[in-house]
Amino acid sequence: MSSVRHIRLLFTIALLLVLPAACQAVDLSGCWSGSWESCSTGHKGPLWAEFVPCGGNQYEVHFRGRFFKIMPFKYSVTMAAEERDGVVYLSGSKYLGRMVGTFSFTATATDTRFNANYSSCKDNGQFTLSRCSYACGK
Repeated sequence: MSSVRHIRLLFTIALLLVLPAACQAVDLSGCWSGSWESCSTGHKGPLWAEFVPCGGNQYEVHFRGRFFKIMPFKYSVTMAAEERDGVVYLSGSKYLGRMVGTFSFTATATDTRFNANYSSCKDNGQFTLSRCSYACGK
C-alpha cells in the first residue's frame, strides 16, 4: 500500500470515529440540582429540576426549591431549546400569579451544567444547576 493510501485510510477511520460524536445532540433529560439566588434581594436557596422533552425542541422543566430555608415552592415551565456548537440555549416564561408575576427565563446548558437568568417585575436572579447522579424525587 502506498503512503497516500495509508493516509486516506487513517483519515477515513478517524472521520468515522469522530462523526457520530459530533452529530449527537445534547440531551438535557433527567434530574438536575443546584441553587437559585436573587440579585435583587440576596435571597437564595436549594433548587432541583427535572427536564422532560416534549417535542418540537422544547422541554417541560419541573422546578422545586425552598425560599427562606423552609418555604417550599414548585412550578413547571415550557422552555424552547436551540442547540449550537454543543451548547443548548433555552428560553421561556411562566405566570406565577399576581403576587409573583410573570417570570422570564434565558439559559445556557451543556451535558452537565445549566445556568439561567430569570426576571420578573419584582425580582431577578440566577439558577445554577448540575446534572444529578441519582433518580429524581430524592
